[in-house]
This record gives sequence, C-alpha cells and structure tokens, in this order.
Amino acid sequence: LFALCPSIACGGGNARFVAVLLVSIPALLVCCIFAQFAGLKVADFAASVFAMAAVWPFALLRATGEQLVVLLHILRNLGKILICPKMSSRISLKSYIVDFCGMLLREGVTSPQLTSEQVAEKCLGRGNSSALKGRVAIVTGSSGSLGLEHARILLKYGCHVVFAVRSPGKATALIEDMKAREEMSGSSSVLPVDLDDLSSIRPFVDSFLKLGLPLNYLVNNAGIMTPKEFRASKQGFETQFATNHLAHFLLTELLMPKLRETRRSGAEARIVILSSVGSALCRNVDMDLCIPPAPEAYNGTAEYGISKALNLFHCRELQRRCATDGISCCAVHPGVIHTGLTREGNADSTVLYDSILFKWMHKEVAQGAATQVYCTLSDQVPSEIEHGTCFWYNCGPQKAVGVAAPGVREDLCGKVWVISESLVEKFR
Repeated sequence: LFALCPSIACGGGNARFVAVLLVSIPALLVCCIFAQFAGLKVADFAASVFAMAAVWPFALLRATGEQLVVLLHILRNLGKILICPKMSSRISLKSYIVDFCGMLLREGVTSPQLTSEQVAEKCLGRGNSSALKGRVAIVTGSSGSLGLEHARILLKYGCHVVFAVRSPGKATALIEDMKAREEMSGSSSVLPVDLDDLSSIRPFVDSFLKLGLPLNYLVNNAGIMTPKEFRASKQGFETQFATNHLAHFLLTELLMPKLRETRRSGAEARIVILSSVGSALCRNVDMDLCIPPAPEAYNGTAEYGISKALNLFHCRELQRRCATDGISCCAVHPGVIHTGLTREGNADSTVLYDSILFKWMHKEVAQGAATQVYCTLSDQVPSEIEHGTCFWYNCGPQKAVGVAAPGVREDLCGKVWVISESLVEKFR
C-alpha cells in the first residue's frame, strides 16, 4: 500500500511533486516505525522497503519532470554567473543566492497575507468612503494587475485617480466595470502615456496640469520583466531600463513642482516606486558601463535587476532631496505575483512563477498590492522614513539588501541621478 501511494497520489501539475514528498517519505518512516515495534524480520522489512523503492523513483520522475527542468535552469544560471560576462559583470553568486534568494525566502516566510482591502481599512477605517475626498493620485500601469487594484482601493475611499495608461479605452471600460460591481465614491480621469516613449511624458504631464488638480500620490507602478531578447524603446534604450526607471524618473521630475505645491498647501504628498527583490540581484557594478544597457551585453535577468536597483537608488535620492519639502518617498517590493509583468519573460521568470521552490510564497494580486497601498496611506510611513527606511514589503518597513542598500554604494544615488538627468534632458 505504501509503495503504491506515490503513484496513486500523483494527480497532475505541481501537486504531484508535493504528493510524492508528503506521502512517500512519511510512508517510509512509518514502515520503519512499524517494523521496529512489530518485530519484523530483517528480510521481511528489507523486502517491503525494496518494493517501495522500486516504485517511488518512477512516481518521482513522473511527478517532477517539470521541476527538474526548472532546477536544471537554476544550475545553468549559476554556471553562467561564473563564466558568462553578460551575467558575471552584473550578478555574482552572492547576490544571486544570498541576497536575492535570501530576501525572497524571508519575504515568503514573514508574509502576513494581508490584502489591500484590509490595509486600507486599517489605515482609513472600514466603510469610510470619504476618507480620501479631495485627494488626487496618479497611478501608472493602472489598467491591470497591481495598478488596477491600487486604483480601485483609492477610488473606493473617495480619491480622484488619474489612470496613466497606454490604452485609454481599456482603462475606461475597466473603470465602468468596477463601478458596476461595487460603490466607488471617488472620481477618475484617464490620460494616455507610453512609458516606452519618453516623448509621451511631457504631453501627459501637461494634460494633467490642465485639470487644475493637486497631486497627493504619485504611484510609479508600471513595469516589464525579463524580455527574452533585447528590445529598444522609442529612443533606443533597453526597454526595461526605459520603462521601469527612466520614464518614471522623468515623470517624477516633471510632476515635482505640483507635488511641492500640494505639500505647501498643507496636504500630504507621497511618491511610491515599485522596485523589487530583483534589486538584490545586482552586484557592485560600474554604472558608467551599465546604463544605458548595450544590446551586445544584454541579459534579461541582469537588466531587470539593474532597473530595479535603479528604482531603489532613485527613491533614496528622492528621500534626500525631498526631506525639507515633507514629501514621503517609498520603494516597494510587492512579492511574487502572477501578473502581466511576465507575459514576455524569460526562463528566469518561469523559475519564480512555476517552480515548486517558490510557489509556496506566491501572492494574489490583492495581497501584492497591499504594501504599495500601505505606503500610500499609512500614517506610520513618515516616521519610518525618518528612521532610515527606504524599502518596504509585507506591509511594513524592511532592510534593503544588495548594491542599492544604504551603506553599500552611497555614491551611486547621486551618480544615477546625474546620468538619468542627462538622458532625459531633451524631453523635459
């Protein structure tokens, strides 16, 4: 019976792997205990164990074929880090295993599993639909996944949300659908912007300023992850660098006068930047060589790590520059969440989203958006920043890890700012 359990339990998908481990190994232990107390002859016990051992490997192979491919990919990556200049120049074994995987593990183990709804209720009060009345937020990438969930929460509590999206028609339909499903006390505007095209940023900002609204929350949410091949933005920059960092850098710079004006009026002003645990992938690199990324040196995973490290550097420099203005700036890791972010992702994305090694720490979209909602609404954030926090996940302040963490390369905060400014200057 114990020998057959693994084969019977192997149903389909990743559940098969779990079934084999949770049924076969305890079964073997039970056999041992039973043999000990029942006084079975050594030959009988050996025959039983042999029978199980004969079936178990076949069930294991059947159950874990997909996982073996993923594990082989991890080993391949480790080899590339050692010998491939495209990866080794930007990712080290320490940054990959200790910093990146270590932070992922800590985030998964300590996750409170709070949803964005629960965080909003804690910050604003349950059912307090007018809590954000008179406040205005811009959310990039708000036509899906984390951005849409973030916008939904803000609308529900009375905020005016500006949907900064590539497809206004899609966003408008989503807003109508949300309003049909639940009561939204906030209002909205939909303005087009293409973060892959720096020339679209200034027209978006001009359109927003014409609305005559304040700006309380700027949420730099949009992003892309690990395209398989090098893809250039409209200006020729690598698309992750352009979308994840450079466009948001320009957008923030152009909106900074409005944020300062809002703060001077007595209202709060915050900037929330979606970084990632991927920032820990980035080793101590030469930013002069790495930004902007060159096509011939492209590696999707390495470029993603650098773009997320740039997000964290950007946040830290903003904290320094905005300290006297009273504007709060936060960098957020949402967690491992199935979103459209990985629709073009390489095999490294598959490791995170399909491997049993990480599946246990996956979050739903509502849980993934919880930390950025916390950074937008919690009254604890300003004091957390005063105590040196620059990075948040699991709905609270956390210690940043990697090259962008405080105390590692302080000089790069200013250097990244100067390089970014020079690249966007003609689009201001």
